[in-house]
Amino acid sequence: EKPPSTAKFATSTPTSSFFHEPHWSSFDLFALSCTSLSLSSGRWHRLFSSEANGLSCNRLMHSILGYCGPTLLLIRSKDSRSEGKCGTSVFGAYTVTPWDQESGSFYGNSDCFLLRLGPDAMGVYRPKGGGDKIVEGFKKTSRSESNNSHNFMYFNPEARSKGYDGLAHGIGFGGTAEAPRLFIDEVLDGCRASSDDMTFENGPLLSGLDSSNSSHFDVEAIEVWGVGTSSQIDEALLARDGQREDAAKKIRQAMKGAKGQFLEDFQSGLAGSKLFQHRQEMRGRDGGCDLDEDDEDRTE
Repeated sequence: EKPPSTAKFATSTPTSSFFHEPHWSSFDLFALSCTSLSLSSGRWHRLFSSEANGLSCNRLMHSILGYCGPTLLLIRSKDSRSEGKCGTSVFGAYTVTPWDQESGSFYGNSDCFLLRLGPDAMGVYRPKGGGDKIVEGFKKTSRSESNNSHNFMYFNPEARSKGYDGLAHGIGFGGTAEAPRLFIDEVLDGCRASSDDMTFENGPLLSGLDSSNSSHFDVEAIEVWGVGTSSQIDEALLARDGQREDAAKKIRQAMKGAKGQFLEDFQSGLAGSKLFQHRQEMRGRDGGCDLDEDDEDRTE
């Protein structure tokens, strides 16, 4: 069965800075629909757009965390050849694995690929050897794994480890946890897209690369689309909402616990005792700070 030559965008989020109007005449959109059944199944729902939501990796990560359906990530780089970086390119990645893990390890499965849309010829880079196709769940790859051949996708915000894990912080595909092949840096300062790694087929993601520029790029625009059938997208959005509610609930419980402990200490007089004890310790500490005496003491 041939994929349809058109793809309908969700009516609630119809615009894209990557596909020119009319959408159904876009050659890029048609080419993408030929790469995966989910991309040709008729509905695309925009989860994130730097044009609408602002150019922020933190907002991007928030928009996809918890989403459990297939997603397409698209990136357009600036022309930064004067700075030794790449020129304008359009590229990205596709995955069916849920974005439900904040981790310093890779996860995902072989239903994932990298792609380049232009301006050079389109390229699609699938996992080498097919990889391990896992319908339910995902294969998690530890940093100690030597071959790095299952490093499909990576979602590691700095807040998870407070920045002490020594790994790349942001969203990545392929490569290693220190240097993913396709990487969106959390502060958008160290983004890169190299041409080879041990997970995906070799080939350039950036256009116009030569000896005068590197695999680093500056982001001009990013979009993420949830793709698939209407039921797939609706279920994935519900899962994302559920994860957000769970996270908010944990925050409320933590705040309630801290507040409750303080009130309990205050009512029992323990809070005042702790404060008085701390004041006395500060008075008697060698080399500590000097505390002002009361006004009555100073006048004597």
